[in-house]
Amino acid sequence: MPVAHVALPVPLPRTFDYLLPEGMTVKAGCRVRVPFGKQQERIGVVVSVSDVSELPLNELKAVVEVLDVEPVFTHSVWRLLLWAADYYHHPIGDVLFHALPILLRQGRPAANAPMWYWFATEQGQAVDLNSLKRSPKQQQALAALRQGKIWRDQVATLEFNDAALQALRKKGLCDLASETPEFSDWRTNYAVSGERLRLNTEQATAVGAIHSAADTFSAWLLAGVTGSGKTEVYLSVLENVLAQGKQALVMVPEIGLTPQTIARFRERFNAPVEVLHSGLNDSERLSAWLKAKNGEAAIVIGTRSALFTPFKNLGVIVIDEEHDSSYKQQEGWRYHARDLAVYRA
Repeated sequence: MPVAHVALPVPLPRTFDYLLPEGMTVKAGCRVRVPFGKQQERIGVVVSVSDVSELPLNELKAVVEVLDVEPVFTHSVWRLLLWAADYYHHPIGDVLFHALPILLRQGRPAANAPMWYWFATEQGQAVDLNSLKRSPKQQQALAALRQGKIWRDQVATLEFNDAALQALRKKGLCDLASETPEFSDWRTNYAVSGERLRLNTEQATAVGAIHSAADTFSAWLLAGVTGSGKTEVYLSVLENVLAQGKQALVMVPEIGLTPQTIARFRERFNAPVEVLHSGLNDSERLSAWLKAKNGEAAIVIGTRSALFTPFKNLGVIVIDEEHDSSYKQQEGWRYHARDLAVYRA
């Protein structure tokens, strides 16, 4: 019977063996639900599958559930994490789970969640609004719904509340529905939309040299005093990469992830820019992660942990202020994001 070697988020430098029940298959890099400890189940990541175990097979517990059909990690990220766990002598389970959004660690499906919206039913479209005059919030909500659907996450910004919508629903005047977000391919309409500065000789030479090595691995260090135009060089490099239909990862120090920095990218490129920062809630972080993985995001900007973001077709990694100490993880799994970025590239 096949044996799954599973990494769990525990401080032990090893994997744990579980039997795969008959008919159950799983690939390395997929998440599984397994029993662990007394009457407890944990989410783990399959590192490998074989026919052998260090323990007698009759002593092994079985995998409860396979959560993914395909690996949640891309090949390049998977290779990076396995190498990093060995290089930094850190438990493989901690390393793998460090690279996953919190919702995936908890077992959430690795797919875009449906988006829910409120809409007026046929009865709601036909009813006399004056019949709700004793319930002003409901009257206001139904009037708005007659103009078109309202996304559930928009309700908090409106003058009526969720309670009014739920009351209308009980009366059969409105209801909830969902739709799965459609993938939008930015490549079909990609263009540089913002103002471009004229490159001087040194900048043009640097951009040309980097562009000439675009199809092979290369690492470049841009050195210069503040205001010397280093940012314009890598923005020009990003133009070339995106024009080829590839994606870009831009890593910045924690102090450098400012609204002005983000705005500069969004003004410059007519392509989706996703930002990974501590202010995102768990759903927003998972959404950005998935957009990078499926190719919907053209550029991802983030701090050191953004390095582990999966991409469909990554073309360049930019590390702004590469000497900054915030690229070093100081707690738990201690790693240097700059060094790992070179290995990933």
